[in-house]
Amino acid sequence: MKRSFKDDFNMMAMLLIPIGVAVNIVGFQIANVLRLPIFLDTIGTILIGVIAGPWVALLAGLITNLINGIFNPVYFPYAITSIAIGVGVGYLSKAGMFKNIPKSIISGIIVTFIAVIVSAPITVLVFGGATGNTSSLLTATLLASGQEIWGAVFASSFIFEIADKIVSVLIVYFIVRKMSDRYLSKMNYGLLYMKRGGRK
Repeated sequence: MKRSFKDDFNMMAMLLIPIGVAVNIVGFQIANVLRLPIFLDTIGTILIGVIAGPWVALLAGLITNLINGIFNPVYFPYAITSIAIGVGVGYLSKAGMFKNIPKSIISGIIVTFIAVIVSAPITVLVFGGATGNTSSLLTATLLASGQEIWGAVFASSFIFEIADKIVSVLIVYFIVRKMSDRYLSKMNYGLLYMKRGGRK
């Protein structure tokens, strides 16, 4: 299935962007209110990446961070992370990596590595290793135990990201499974996940 950048932005995909952004923001707020040790701010981006492709997910991730950044400027630099996640998920979906639970978990691990590789340098270089979120406490603990800053940030980021991304990917997996074939048939990558012949 070879698709161009322009092909991905059909009307259905464009209509999905505000929904995905809203899901990201609501998930993020729920995680904050409940003080969960995960973020839940990429569920919408991942969902869009799975059924609409990498470029639409890229835009949804970018918009999410720009909106969150208005309320907390810390999130502006991490727009790069959201963009990378959207693109990564889109290509994983193209490879059929969300067709069952084991593949989805593997995808969650891959997305974790993408998130950590992109976000950890931002945390160190822009914020000096701490942004004030939950993972910063673990970073401080690791630094106090003698770890150097790069190792501490990468380790704490990985621990929090892997839980968040696997939970988020599995939520998306079950959402997609509940979608009708009629709706999926209208999405760029929906054919891969249709109940008739798409899932294996």
